[in-house]
Amino acid sequence: MISKKKGLWDTVSKNFANAFLGLIIFASTAAYAVEKKNIDVVLVMDSTGSMKKTDPLSLRVPASKLFLSLLDKGDRAGLVSFDETATTLNPLVSLAGEGSKDTLLKATDMITSTGLHTNLYEALNRGLEVLSSDRDAGRDRIIVLMSDGLMDTGEPEKDRALVDRLGTELTKKLVDNGTKVYAIAFTEQSDRQLLEKVSKQTTGFYNLALTDRDFHVVFTSIFESLKAPDMLPITENGFFVDKSVEEVTIVATKDMSGTSIQLRAPDGKQYSSKNRPPDTEWFVSGNFDMMTIKTPPEGEWEILFSSGKNNKAYIITNLNLQTNFNELYPLFGETLEIKAWLEREGKPIREKEVLEKIDISLELSVPDGGTTKLEPFYKGDGIFEKKIELYTAGNYRLRILADGKTFQREKAASFKVGDVKESQEDLKMRQSLKKNETTAGQPPLQKDAGDKVNWIKIISQFAIINLVVCAAVFAYLKRKHLTGLVKSVIKRKKEK
Repeated sequence: MISKKKGLWDTVSKNFANAFLGLIIFASTAAYAVEKKNIDVVLVMDSTGSMKKTDPLSLRVPASKLFLSLLDKGDRAGLVSFDETATTLNPLVSLAGEGSKDTLLKATDMITSTGLHTNLYEALNRGLEVLSSDRDAGRDRIIVLMSDGLMDTGEPEKDRALVDRLGTELTKKLVDNGTKVYAIAFTEQSDRQLLEKVSKQTTGFYNLALTDRDFHVVFTSIFESLKAPDMLPITENGFFVDKSVEEVTIVATKDMSGTSIQLRAPDGKQYSSKNRPPDTEWFVSGNFDMMTIKTPPEGEWEILFSSGKNNKAYIITNLNLQTNFNELYPLFGETLEIKAWLEREGKPIREKEVLEKIDISLELSVPDGGTTKLEPFYKGDGIFEKKIELYTAGNYRLRILADGKTFQREKAASFKVGDVKESQEDLKMRQSLKKNETTAGQPPLQKDAGDKVNWIKIISQFAIINLVVCAAVFAYLKRKHLTGLVKSVIKRKKEK
């Protein structure tokens, strides 16, 4: 019994030692948000025959067009299709070039569902090749991989070898190249563990789209993670456009493919895809409509005949809501410091008389489907702050809302909290990545300041996790010890 206790105590002590050693080695200052960079992104799309079943209406095609259309003119994008091999449908091009976006959007129509096999290694490797063909150090590099299946080349031994190479050498190449992978699995039959591992190790994100009608929702979520766009809050299909809005792009979800989405403008006029407002682009698909209106009239707008779920209103404006929050995989129990502030013409708004008229609030959608409203406090210097700790594993969505009476703004972010075991593994992975950066023969890759990790906070929380584990271990030992004493007393009484 004593030796078992000693072994458990040694394990617990070792965990604490590792946590606090990490605290000393990896401590750094807290990050503060900066403007999102322009990006280079390659969509890598599954064209295997199984897609006929998982995406019979090819809804991934309009969803990919939605994503590409939302990107800025300063961004660059490319397109790859894959089955047993990978084919470049469109090289990396600037979206500011004349006709380049139209050519890219037309290329998505070449995505098919005819391939016999699925080679995820070739898919990611070709995506990396397209990104590396014209490297710009000032840009974030992104691969968005969509697939509904496992590695399947028709040769099981080759499959196992490719999975191993993808998880080791190819992932290392992606990390060394500074390329983030945002993976979208279409079904639960996909290699979820592999896709999530690669996403995490490259500091990207893993998404699961259970139905083909979820594709455009996942793509808008990725867009929000990459570009942090300004948005207008939508309540009961209505939103308010203020005079600082230069352009608004509305994504309206349909209940049925035959639904005709309409817009009601502030003057009461109703518009449709066949009767558009001036200076408007209107894209119609079976699952959603996307409308972009330049210089929209000020006032209340309403989306008509939409399901009301997952509708978006992205805007271009000089009055912005900003936040420091960019976590994708926070640790279990980690303290998240969420800051928000407003900027006009790129400068923080600090005037007391202005801030007194602005309400900042947070809405947190939790794994069980509920929503919690949180009120931040005013920290000073124009910054509102809220600290939260999450002890439930699962997927979360955070909305930051600003109501200034004459204007409204929203920022949104999706993230996942792992359980205790996952968080311990994630921390080890972060430490390993940090160590690789600092011990390599060259300086670490330059990253956006918003991507920096507060190691003091992370490892302090890891120490807390270990404390919880210790408490559970000691409670177990104590209970077992007391049980042994009781049994011993009963045995002695019986012997007497």
